[in-house]
Amino acid sequence: MYWRPWSDRLQHQLKLDTKPIAVIFAGPQPSSIPPRGKVSVCQALARAARGEAFSITAETCGCAGGLVSLGLGQTPAAGKEKLVDFLVNKEKAYCSRIAIHRSRETVPPPVGVAGRVDFVPLDESDALPDLVAFVGRPGSLHELIGLAGYWDGGSLKPELIGPACRTGVAYPIVTGQLGLSLLDFGARRLADFAADQLLLGVPFHRMLGIMHALVQGVGGSRLEGRENMERQIDELGTVERV
Repeated sequence: MYWRPWSDRLQHQLKLDTKPIAVIFAGPQPSSIPPRGKVSVCQALARAARGEAFSITAETCGCAGGLVSLGLGQTPAAGKEKLVDFLVNKEKAYCSRIAIHRSRETVPPPVGVAGRVDFVPLDESDALPDLVAFVGRPGSLHELIGLAGYWDGGSLKPELIGPACRTGVAYPIVTGQLGLSLLDFGARRLADFAADQLLLGVPFHRMLGIMHALVQGVGGSRLEGRENMERQIDELGTVERV
């Protein structure tokens, strides 16, 4: 459980007000986490960041969208029509059923991968996380993204359109890339996220590089003041014309 001590280090380094969250896609066996009734994925994320633990199954998922995004179930035909009516005519999130279809074609849900998905504060997780999720302000998450790109310099290609359960959890699980969620209006209403909070999902294999970068002392210079940064820029010299 070497990942547990990471939590304090990450909170201190990134100036996070909330705990990193271990997200575990587990088998059908019952979870040791006490049942808490029905809860949506966004609610589980928000509350796990404050220290609680949740296990979501097809029976305990409080949101049909989250159920589908995590690959725990499928919406029946009648339910799909209700969802279309809700998104188009009530919430007005999309103009048509075709727009809804396009929004879902970006990444397939991990159907059949797990019988339940656990959301646990990282410093309490007994199981190896598949994903570590962070709820925080843009400045903190930007620092985290910088650490993730330290070794390979690769660009971040997030999926920004869609619910938090898909953009911040399913997308990084399926693709292995970082998943940045702007936290859709539904998630903000259901889970009461702060206006300045965003969600970042980091696959566990990317966390290994992030923690190694922290050990190397990466990131500290980015926290220095403006005057020092201006001096460093001046020391780079003039830019030549090409």
